[in-house]
Amino acid sequence: MMTINSKPVGMALTDLLLGFKTVQSVPNINILGISINSHHVIPGSLFVALQGLTTHGIDFAIDAVKTGAVAVLYNSQDQYSQKQVDLLSKQIKSQLMEVQWIGVDKLDQINGEIASRFFGEPSKALTIIGVTGTDGKTSVTHLLTQALMKLNKATASIGTLGYDVGNKRQATSHTTPDAFTLQSYLSEFREQRCEYVVMEVSSHALAQHRVNGCHFDIAVLTNLGRDHLDYHGTREAYGAAKARLFQDFELLAKVVNVNDELGQSLCEQVDASVLIRFSVKSRTSSQAGLQMSQSNDVEVRLIKSNVTDRGLHIEVATSVGKIFADTALIGHFNIENTLACISTLIGLGFDGEQIQLAVTDLKPIPGRMEWFKGTLNDTVAVVDFAHTEQALQACLNSCRAYTTGKIWCVFGCGGDRDKGKREGMGRVAEQLADKVIITDDNPRTESPKQIVSEILSGISNREKTTVIHDRLAAIEYALSEASADDLVVITGKGHELEQVVGVEHRPFSDRQVVQKVLGITE
Repeated sequence: MMTINSKPVGMALTDLLLGFKTVQSVPNINILGISINSHHVIPGSLFVALQGLTTHGIDFAIDAVKTGAVAVLYNSQDQYSQKQVDLLSKQIKSQLMEVQWIGVDKLDQINGEIASRFFGEPSKALTIIGVTGTDGKTSVTHLLTQALMKLNKATASIGTLGYDVGNKRQATSHTTPDAFTLQSYLSEFREQRCEYVVMEVSSHALAQHRVNGCHFDIAVLTNLGRDHLDYHGTREAYGAAKARLFQDFELLAKVVNVNDELGQSLCEQVDASVLIRFSVKSRTSSQAGLQMSQSNDVEVRLIKSNVTDRGLHIEVATSVGKIFADTALIGHFNIENTLACISTLIGLGFDGEQIQLAVTDLKPIPGRMEWFKGTLNDTVAVVDFAHTEQALQACLNSCRAYTTGKIWCVFGCGGDRDKGKREGMGRVAEQLADKVIITDDNPRTESPKQIVSEILSGISNREKTTVIHDRLAAIEYALSEASADDLVVITGKGHELEQVVGVEHRPFSDRQVVQKVLGITE
């Protein structure tokens, strides 16, 4: 497993902070490690005290010094840090410890650049693709990783599912890690001689400047829906955070979904020479599948898509010729994800023949529109990560094409997250599913009953709705009650391997429950 300080590299603090505005003069001392987490400090480290969402790094500076930090950086514009440094410096002196306190101007904005400098600016040696959007980030990242590996390109990825070379990932706690962890990963990828890195870039990471110091080559926008308004406050602020990926970096290509409002807005701001637009605007036809409107104002557009017995067949018109993609993907939104993948490959300079090879037989991510059919009976289930109103709507609409019977929808909403989407998700489930089972997602520290109550406020017909808080029991109930022609759709947790109840992380997997109930062995 990669670790942040697995290979300590010495660097003079004066070189590390060269060009940055500091309150104190910078001493010429050697730095062996760098971290924002006091638990990761090694002797000779630099500890960077940043303001977090719930805690402040300066409150852990004493622990870092005791562990071996020789210098502490703090935000010189943060009054709380200034007061704490005055108190802490006296305390450290009284305990006969030594440390250098360095106040840095706008540390919260430049810490990514400091991290990049410490690790030798690894992103300059890599081709980095940043994927942002409300829904589809993980899927597009996964598809691009598959595609590049089919072209024999050494490819690494970072995102919700974890990080590593190829699609064999190790877990991470954030979609986009903190700046120091991120630069550590990039440094490891460089040492492993990777050529490409495909990275999910969250709105939180952009707002918190975690990816500053990265040299992105391609930026990709999937879409903008409603999510994380508990953090950003408004949809406008949420969209502005996403847009920073396209505005703050020198990019070779900007890949945008023009069927999305934010995508349209970005097209008006971006130099057309670096713009690659994709569109899947379509009408539904039971005979012809999905047929693209005849518009030639985009670089990548859907011609036609048909549902097959193994997934989707997609025909795409592009600036490098027509592409045919036979995939094991299901769901209309996976057409958009595939077009985003094709558009990115064009932006990277691959020709039509290479792209054709790269997007043939693309497979889904575990827990993303993943199809399960029982061996003990004919029950069919789909497990998906959909946890926003927009994603749930797309998931259920897509699933309708795969069943002649009823759709059972098992879902809940996470606690300590955007409460405003709960009513809308209840409304979508009622409108698009025949049977609705509301259960617990990750309630965290919120009352499960209160979460369910807020979901129910969007449902007018309670007769089609059943509440079963126990998620295991809810899934088992739906799978046992559904008929052979029905489809059971279980959303919200997808690939996750645990359920968070209070502060306890309990082992739990929707996929494993479905496999067990349906008698499926891997």
